[in-house]
Amino acid sequence: MKKQWMFAVMAVSVLLLGVGCQQQGRPKKATSAAGLKSVHFDFDRADIKAESKTILEGNADWIKKHKSGDVTVEGNCDERGTEEYNIALGHRRASATKSYLVSLGVEAAHLSVKSYGEEKPAATCHNESCWWQNRRADFKK
Repeated sequence: MKKQWMFAVMAVSVLLLGVGCQQQGRPKKATSAAGLKSVHFDFDRADIKAESKTILEGNADWIKKHKSGDVTVEGNCDERGTEEYNIALGHRRASATKSYLVSLGVEAAHLSVKSYGEEKPAATCHNESCWWQNRRADFKK
C-alpha cells in the first residue's frame, strides 16, 4: 500500500511539473503591429530564412499600403549569450530584416531598427521549445 501511495505521489508530481513547463513555455501576446507578422531566426544567425521571405513579402505589401507613420523592426534573441552579444545579434537581425524589406520596395526612410537582445522574450522556459520563439524580429508601427 505504501508503494502504491508513493507511486501515485510521484505520478502526480511529474504531471504537475510537465504542466508547469508547458504553461511557462506558452508565448506571450504577439508584439508585432497589427497586419505585420514576426519572423524567426536560427540559433546564432541573422540571415533571412526561406519561410520568412514569404512572411516579409506580406509585411512589405502591408507597409506600402499603410504609408502613414514609420515602422520599427525590433531584433530579439534567446537567453543564451552575453547581454552585449545578444544586443549586437538582435541588431543584425533587425538590420537584415530591414534590408530585405527595402529590397522588396519598402522605403528605407520609413524603417528603423532597434535591438532588445534577450530583454523581451516571447516565451520564458529554458529549452529549445521556447528559445526558437525568442529568436525573432517584431514590428512596431
